[in-house]
Order: sequence, then structure tokens, then C-alpha cells
Amino acid sequence: MKVEKTPPQVGLAGIGKGDYLRRQSEFDYVRANGTTLAGRLIVINIVSAPDNKVRIGIIVSKGYSRKAVHRNRARRLIRESFRLLRTGIRPPVWIIVIARRQLFSLKVQDVQGEFVQLLADAKVSVTDPS
Repeated sequence: MKVEKTPPQVGLAGIGKGDYLRRQSEFDYVRANGTTLAGRLIVINIVSAPDNKVRIGIIVSKGYSRKAVHRNRARRLIRESFRLLRTGIRPPVWIIVIARRQLFSLKVQDVQGEFVQLLADAKVSVTDPS
């Protein structure tokens, strides 16, 4: 019997409504002023946070898949990866995550591993807050 490894969690975290980028102006701000880093599974745009909070915006377009169930699964994987890492991200940043098609059949551990690597490349540390 194969035992699944649970993804590592940094601190205790939940995600509330205030933790998401929702307005078009917020997305435009990140796109205009941020840095873009591409990985095999996701692309991130990252910028220093003007409101001193760690927030995320997720983009999964119909180009990813025509089926909503597939797009929603990609959003869930990205959201869970962010939730597990959010309290350890320093300094506060705004992040836009764009899903790539290779994400389709993977698990949260794979997405989280790439997320950590891209954040390290962006010079954003993921540390244990305790």
C-alpha cells in the first residue's frame, strides 16, 4: 500500500476574502510593476505589496481547458498551495498565478514545490514564522 506524502505547511493559515486580488486595477498594478517568472506548471507575476499584505490572484483561462471542472481543479491546487505557504512568505507581496496545461494531472505537492522554487527565484523567502 502506497502512502501519500502530505504537503508541508508553514504555520497555521486559512484564506479569507481579503487575501485575494479581485479588482482589475489590482491585476493591472501587478502586471505593470511586477516581475514575471515562468515554471513548468505555473507562471507567476509578483510585486511588493502596497497594502503590506500577502495576496494572490489566480488566472485559469479557457485555453487551459474548455471544461470548467478541469479549470476549477487547477484553481483548487493553486489555492491550496498558497494556503499552505502564505504565513511564511516574506516580505508581503501580491502574486498573480497563471496555470499551465501541464498542471492538469498533478498533485498539490508538485504545484507547491514549483511555487516554492519560483518564490525563491523572486527573492521572496518562505520561512517558518515561529
